[in-house]
Amino acid sequence: MPADFLQGLLPDHLVFALLVALMPLEMLRVGAAWGRVLFAAVMLAGLGIALQQAGAGYAAAILPGEVRVDALALYGKAIVLGCGFAVALAFRDPGDFKFWLLSAGAVLGALLVLDSAGFAVLFIGLELLSLPVFGLMVIGRGRSAATEGAFKYLLMSAVGTALFMFGVSLAYGVTGSLAIDRFTAALADGGARMQAAALLVLCGLLLKAAVFPFHAWAPDAYASAGLPVTALMASAVKTAVVLALVRVFGIGPLPAAVTLAVTVLAIASIAFGNLAALGQTRFRRLLAYSSIAHAGYMAFVLVDTTGSRTTDLLWYTGIYALTTVLACASFARLCPEEDDRLEALDGKFARRPAAALLLAFAVLSLAGLPPFPGFFAKLLVFRSVIASGELVPAILAFAGSFLGLAYYLGIVVRLFRSDTGRTAAAAPMTPVAEDEAVA
Repeated sequence: MPADFLQGLLPDHLVFALLVALMPLEMLRVGAAWGRVLFAAVMLAGLGIALQQAGAGYAAAILPGEVRVDALALYGKAIVLGCGFAVALAFRDPGDFKFWLLSAGAVLGALLVLDSAGFAVLFIGLELLSLPVFGLMVIGRGRSAATEGAFKYLLMSAVGTALFMFGVSLAYGVTGSLAIDRFTAALADGGARMQAAALLVLCGLLLKAAVFPFHAWAPDAYASAGLPVTALMASAVKTAVVLALVRVFGIGPLPAAVTLAVTVLAIASIAFGNLAALGQTRFRRLLAYSSIAHAGYMAFVLVDTTGSRTTDLLWYTGIYALTTVLACASFARLCPEEDDRLEALDGKFARRPAAALLLAFAVLSLAGLPPFPGFFAKLLVFRSVIASGELVPAILAFAGSFLGLAYYLGIVVRLFRSDTGRTAAAAPMTPVAEDEAVA
């Protein structure tokens, strides 16, 4: 057991050690560059360890009924740590030392979520994941818009936690245990109270994942945060919360009521997110609505009954998370003045071709066009859902995915648009106040 505790949770120990080390360094006012170096090194080391353990087929019940390390946990950790490393690599100056301290706390919470075999550990991980993000959204921003977005995020996160815990309490009344395996087994047996508990737990997690109609916090939260924070929220945070759905509901068929709820919410989220993104004029708000649509695809995986739910979701979250970080980093390189108006992208290929090509690659992958990685992620989802006998929902979700092509392709067109003769070159547009953008 001690060996498993040290070996199985080694990535977690490294991130915890990073968190402890960053605290005195921050108090000593060490330069933020050192924080970035330490953060990147730990993320890369943890990523390598998680992949090595996953490749070796390592699995262990660290604390039976509470903490478990398996393939889902290890590959999920690899995605989260990879996102952390990508953020550190892509954003050289995201802010002061506190950014790396709070980011390490959020990553540690994500790792705990993935390790959870009981609802107590899952709850602690979700809170440790959410609270540092609230601090990241307001740190160094100094604007009422950032405060408003962060407050909405905190309030809705609290509502999601309340729904989640209410469902857990109902399940505990039925099973007499906080072990997730007992919850999954009781859910398979049916029963009105267990179905109610499952719906409450599902709604709590879908709210944190920003699935329609639990999405209201996402646009303002994404728009008010800096691009590094937006990248972290849309990648590592969303990955951990979505993978928690598989941890809680397993890979078996869900009750009819839960399956119907997931199907309706997933299709509605895909349609709403893509339609709402069409009218956006700012990159971060567009990314928020895009994330709502992609959360619908991720939730749609729960409909699968072929047993490939875990594999499909790992591929989807991994591809989505990394392409989102790439999109944010490329946009930051193209528009370093924090101007996130889409008009700022016009003609950028002529001046920064490498960053423009990377942004085009990222958004085309998010659109799901072949032969980009996002296409294969969606293909896995639709293949499994159709094989599960859900042909009509799959067709509706597939049709909804076409709605997103317009705004993704619009970004690519702007990058390669010639700005010759534009009146904006002679009379620059007056930047819109951040408060207006979030209103």
